[in-house]
Amino acid sequence: MTNTRHPLEVRPDDPLVRWMGSRRPPRDLAAQGANVAWLGRASRDEESWVTGLGDDPATVVRLVMELAERHGVDGVTVMEPAFDLLPVHLRSSEVGRWCLWTLDPADVPEGRTTAVDLALDDPRIAPLLEHSDSAHIFPGHPRLVRWTGVVDGERLLACAGEISEPSGAAHIVSVCTEPQSRGQGLARAACRRIIDHALADGAPMIVLEMYTANEAGRRTYSALGFVERGRYVSGLLPHALPVPS
Repeated sequence: MTNTRHPLEVRPDDPLVRWMGSRRPPRDLAAQGANVAWLGRASRDEESWVTGLGDDPATVVRLVMELAERHGVDGVTVMEPAFDLLPVHLRSSEVGRWCLWTLDPADVPEGRTTAVDLALDDPRIAPLLEHSDSAHIFPGHPRLVRWTGVVDGERLLACAGEISEPSGAAHIVSVCTEPQSRGQGLARAACRRIIDHALADGAPMIVLEMYTANEAGRRTYSALGFVERGRYVSGLLPHALPVPS
């Protein structure tokens, strides 16, 4: 095993580590060759989350198991090929299968947008996001940079948010269009507004996550110049799942 302080030392060109990972040393880390697992990428502060990435799925799983044996683990994220190799006690029954997309500022295609900037506390945003199955950033989040949207009079038809990343990357989140207005390119317009801001701000990269099965999102982000860079599976373990009400 290699003694390292940060996943960037093992996978400096991995887009997930480079653009979306914390710049602080993780709580614990295990590495072998180009494979690494670390403790600390949690969706909520109270959760203990282990992430495993690498070129060899079997080695990644061994590293994840090593950390899980040393700590109480609430959730696991691994690249897609490793998930089925996880032991049963580390394989959630309720998982999210998602992919990471990146857009290099040098590769942004020319384009225009009808979207506008919204106030961070715009009261129309939260009700619109109720139509989303994947939105996880809402008004009031501490890392919010901006909201953009497409409006018709006083009606908000579509929105997109941006949060800050320690790497400086512009991270697009919570993209949503009201159901009756879908198929008109409104989400693309909202994202384009954020891309334009990222270019003006000098962001080194623009990133987003989406569920792997989201074909509408795939078309939208491909049209904006994004490239899929990796597929992952994440899930809370049974003891950490919310109790049904």
